[in-house]
Amino acid sequence: MHFGDSIFIFLLALVLFGPKRLPEIGRQIGKLLAEFRRASNDFKMQIDEELRNMEQQERQKQLEATAAKSQAEAPQLPAETTATAEPATPATPTIQPPSTGEPVSATEWPYNKDLPVSEIDPGYQEAVRKEEQVAREAVNGTGSETPESEHTPIHHA
Repeated sequence: MHFGDSIFIFLLALVLFGPKRLPEIGRQIGKLLAEFRRASNDFKMQIDEELRNMEQQERQKQLEATAAKSQAEAPQLPAETTATAEPATPATPTIQPPSTGEPVSATEWPYNKDLPVSEIDPGYQEAVRKEEQVAREAVNGTGSETPESEHTPIHHA
């Protein structure tokens, strides 16, 4: 539709319905178009959902067919070996229980053991010693020997 056609249709509607009813008719047409768009979008979403469901069912059937085929092709083991064989891993992932917060292995050193102590910054070593001392004094209840500068909050920009 060209601009000239639109103007012609507008003038024709103005003559047929008059200037008082034209805004009301425009609102009704806008509402109808919005409902039509909403209905067509819902219809498209339903079609897409059905297609996804069908594809998922096809994939499930293929998985079941390949699982059945692999079970049929697997060599039959004697009864003694089947009891000691490891169980097959499930196709779906298993959910593990939440962590208790305890370390898994306290015997392993988490850092590089070959790193010479001389490469560690002496200032950092001193800061770690002070923090450990403050922590011990806080636990023992003798925190009064620490200087005031360690208790002042540090604000980073």
